[in-house]
Amino acid sequence: MKPRERVVKALEHKEPDRIPVDMGSPVTSIHVKAYVRLKKYLGINEKNPRIIDNMQQIVEVDEPVLERFSVDIRHIHLKPAKKWQLLPDGSYIDEWGIKYKTSKGSFYYDMCEHPLANATLEDLDKYTWPDPDDPRRVEGLKKKAEELYYNTDYAIALNGFSECLFGLPSWLRGHAQFYMDLLVNRKFAEALLDRLLEYEIKLARNALREVGKYIQVVRVADDLGTEKGPIISPSLYREIIKPRQKKLYQFIKEHSGAKLLLHSCGSVYDLIPDFIEIGVDALNPIQVSARNMDTKKLKQEFGDKITFWGGGCDTQKILPFGTIDEIKEEVKRRIKDLAPGGGFIFAAVHNIQYDVSPEKICTLYDTALKFGKYPISI
Repeated sequence: MKPRERVVKALEHKEPDRIPVDMGSPVTSIHVKAYVRLKKYLGINEKNPRIIDNMQQIVEVDEPVLERFSVDIRHIHLKPAKKWQLLPDGSYIDEWGIKYKTSKGSFYYDMCEHPLANATLEDLDKYTWPDPDDPRRVEGLKKKAEELYYNTDYAIALNGFSECLFGLPSWLRGHAQFYMDLLVNRKFAEALLDRLLEYEIKLARNALREVGKYIQVVRVADDLGTEKGPIISPSLYREIIKPRQKKLYQFIKEHSGAKLLLHSCGSVYDLIPDFIEIGVDALNPIQVSARNMDTKKLKQEFGDKITFWGGGCDTQKILPFGTIDEIKEEVKRRIKDLAPGGGFIFAAVHNIQYDVSPEKICTLYDTALKFGKYPISI
C-alpha cells in the first residue's frame, strides 16, 4: 500500500496494511541536538540541520532520515513574512513582536516580553499586525506541494496555523493576563480573538488557494490542557474559544479536501467531544501521562469519531529515561490500545527532546514498524 493511501485509510477509520508513521512536523520532530547525534549514528551526512521552530529548537527532518524510518507523511510549511530579529544580547523578536531569550545551559528559548501586555482596546488599532496577505508566506508552497503530489506517493500535510485562537493571544498578552481577560476584560479578549480569527482566515484562504487540492491534512494548534485538565473551564472554552475555532476549521475544510489535525497538549479529555463537534478529524499529541489520557480509554470512547495522531510513546519519562526494553513495551502497549480499527497515526508524544539517544529513537520507530502491521496481533 502506498503511503498516501495508507494515511487516508487510517484517517477514515479503516485498517491499512500497517500503521502510518509520522515524523517532522513542528509537533512530531526532534530537537536539533538529538537530531545531530541521530544522523551521525545512522551515517547520514546531510547539510546542517534547518531549525523550523526557534523556540523549541526542532529541525526539518532530512529525506534520508524520513526514508530510514518509513515515514508516510511529508510536511510543507507556511513562512513568516519576515525572519526573527536577532538582538545583540542573543534574544529574538518574532514578527508579532514577541521577544524570546535563552539562558546558559538551556536548550530552548522562552518568551520574555509580550507586545500587548499592557494594551487597551484602543491600542489594538495602533498595534502593527502581521500581514496575512504578504506573498512571502506562500512563496514556493505550491511548487513544493505539486512536486510531492505528482512525483511521490507520500501524504502531504500543511503546517502554519499554530496556536491560533488560544495560544497566540496568551503569547501576545502574557498567559496570566489573557486568562484574566477572559473573565474580567471580556470585551478586550473578544476583540483580540476576532482580530486573530480574521488574520487566520485570510492566511488560510491564501494558503489553500495555492495547495488546497494537493494536501491531505491541515494541522492547526491550540494548547488547551495542563497535565491535570483544561487550562480554562470547559464552559468558558465553549462560550468564547470554541465558536471561533469552529469558524476557522469550517473555512479550512470548505476550501480543501483535507482532514483537520488539531494539536492540543495536556489533559484535553473533557474537550474531545467539542473538538469532534467542530470538525476536528485527528488529535495530537495524545499526552498519555496527563490525567484521563489513557489510550485504552480514549480509543474505547472516541476511537470511531477521531483519529489519534501521536501517543506512540511517552516522551516525559519512558523515551528519555526508560530502557530499550521499556520503550519496546511502551510502543507495543500504545499500538495495542490505539491501532485496532484504524484511526491511528504513529508518532511519539510531541517532539523528541535533546537528551534522547539515537538507539532509543531507532527503537521507537523500528518497534512501531515491526508490530504495527494489520491485523494487530500483540
